[in-house]
Amino acid sequence: MRRLFLLCLLNAVVLVSSAQSNTQPQPSSPFPFEIALYKPDSTLFNSKQVFKTGKPTVFAFWLTTCVPCMAELASYTEQYTNWKKEVDFQLFAVSIDYPQRFRFIAPLVKEKKWPFPVYWDRERTFKSILPGGLNGLPQVFLFDRNGALVWQHKGYYPGFEHELFAKIKELK
Repeated sequence: MRRLFLLCLLNAVVLVSSAQSNTQPQPSSPFPFEIALYKPDSTLFNSKQVFKTGKPTVFAFWLTTCVPCMAELASYTEQYTNWKKEVDFQLFAVSIDYPQRFRFIAPLVKEKKWPFPVYWDRERTFKSILPGGLNGLPQVFLFDRNGALVWQHKGYYPGFEHELFAKIKELK
């Protein structure tokens, strides 16, 4: 029993000290990366052409078949204009759909009227460089002005967008 208590106490100390150090695992490749990305119209870009440092940057990863992803992006759409008035930041929606689903991205973007840039990571390169490998969607990654990953979140629940915006405002 005492051994179990000491083990629990040790785990608590480790959790508290890792929370206090606030070390966020970083991507294996530096921001703005070197990733081939497609716009919904099939225009090819390199991530270095579109992702810039100097502003907080949000990456929202999604799939066309992901219902929570659609809810998350809808909540961002509702808030985006007001958020941009308050804080100068970048938000990119990045699909990691398989190639056979690419044809659904452009109609979806048009129908939903997403006000932020949307890209497709055809090769799913982000999975290999971001901490956690994009295991589970939706996933959001927040980078500071210098391109350091400062926060990430998996899943979506109503109200999450307010938590994200609070984190963005902390980086002002």
